[in-house]
Amino acid sequence: MATVIPGALADYLTGQTIADADTADALDAARRGRGRTLVIEPTSTRVLHVISAYAEAILENRALHTPAEVRAARLWIQRAGHAVPTPAAAVDLAETVEQADAVQAVTEAEASEGTWRGAWIGEQPAGDALFAVDPAVEQGALFDGRPVREPVVVRASFHRADLDRIKAKADADRAAYRAETDDRIAAECAAHGVAPSQGVRDRIAARAAEQAPARRVIEGVIVGHAGTAEGSTPEDAGHPNVIAARAALAGLAAARMTDHHDVSEPTAAEQDVRGYLINPRGGDRVAVYWLESGRMIRRDTPNDGAALDCLAYTLTRQGWTVETMLKSSQCVFAHRPAD
Repeated sequence: MATVIPGALADYLTGQTIADADTADALDAARRGRGRTLVIEPTSTRVLHVISAYAEAILENRALHTPAEVRAARLWIQRAGHAVPTPAAAVDLAETVEQADAVQAVTEAEASEGTWRGAWIGEQPAGDALFAVDPAVEQGALFDGRPVREPVVVRASFHRADLDRIKAKADADRAAYRAETDDRIAAECAAHGVAPSQGVRDRIAARAAEQAPARRVIEGVIVGHAGTAEGSTPEDAGHPNVIAARAALAGLAAARMTDHHDVSEPTAAEQDVRGYLINPRGGDRVAVYWLESGRMIRRDTPNDGAALDCLAYTLTRQGWTVETMLKSSQCVFAHRPAD
């Protein structure tokens, strides 16, 4: 009956000197099976018992064998069973056990003589442990007698003001990056004739509302033009820079404004307003917006965005200094020329 010996066990057996003649003959006549396995034709169960004796010796001395040999020996025992002692098997097994004892004795001698394994762990006092601990041979390699370096512990603290400043800068950088991304998305969508996503439109509208001129209520001031002004709010109509800018923009449509006109969210009555809107800033600087349907537009707004370029060109022709605009600009910043 053909019997298969697992590969690692077969390799181990072929390197041994088998004292039993039947087993040696069976191994000599064996043929290779799948992988490294050996297929033998045992003439009696004695051959199986001898091989089982070798497998049991491997399992009893696992430290001297590879994991593959241990697994192969365990598999053989599961298939063929344990060995029945025979004279030849007993001799071979005794030699194997004797070799294992010799190797263990040499290993312990090397460790006790302070060789490469280093100093041993001192015995633990009985009073400090719940039970006796026998340190393994391999534990000696963990210690070599050199002084132990204490770990370096670093503790850091930060001032709340510094953390707040860092957080504020990070928030500002994040908002600037988001605004730049939204403007790029809106410009690409406008170039392809499609509308950006609702989230992008909402964020752009929110930034536009923050950058728009604040609506201010004037109490106790009588406006002599029925509460409206051309090209500016009634409150700013008398500002010198507004007057000069209106003169420079003569011939262009001026928006009829009130002091309560919200250029980011115009009411139904304000949606028929169209034209430029001048808002004075500090010094000689003004911001000039363009309104369509009562709402300020951006430079990249399809069809209407070119109005800001028209305003910038006209002011430049009149001697005003115009600041460079971005694609997402909502107004033209210009400086009044010196008289």
